[in-house]
Amino acid sequence: VRYIEGLQGHDENYLKAAACAKHFAVHSGPEAVRHEFDAEVTEQDLRETYLPAFEACVKEGKVEAVMGAYNRTNGVPCCGNKRLLIDILRKEWGFSGHVTSDCWAIRDFHEHHKVTDRPEESVRLALEMGCDVNCGCTYQKILNAYEEGLISKELLQKSAIRLFTTRFLLGMFDETEYDHI
Repeated sequence: VRYIEGLQGHDENYLKAAACAKHFAVHSGPEAVRHEFDAEVTEQDLRETYLPAFEACVKEGKVEAVMGAYNRTNGVPCCGNKRLLIDILRKEWGFSGHVTSDCWAIRDFHEHHKVTDRPEESVRLALEMGCDVNCGCTYQKILNAYEEGLISKELLQKSAIRLFTTRFLLGMFDETEYDHI
């Protein structure tokens, strides 16, 4: 929490930087199989071991971003996990920032976890579960998914609002002294 506060600062209108809490959640699988590993965890272990630090980052630290893990948790990829990203992170804890995937984690949906058949379906799953940014190239298929009717304009807008809110909080659209040179 103190690290997040140091990075983000205490200004009422701006962030110094957008801190990111990672890897959400139960990222403790063997490194060599992290792209396909399923971390099975009990509710008690999830709540007592894996979630408290993230909850503090969100509720106390007001962290701006959360990065999902590569692995699955109880059979569901972390970057497309309704329970983790919607039910706990957004609804229970009130997180309003943006979620990013770890690099290539969305591609893992169809290539390693086999929960989707192709990139467009992986895009849909991730966006529907609130993963706003894809580290990797799978979100290059967003237009295809939209044209196929797999995702809606409203879903894209919701994600874009979260992403641009962070950019506004960082002052990226403010006029600077360099704008007048």
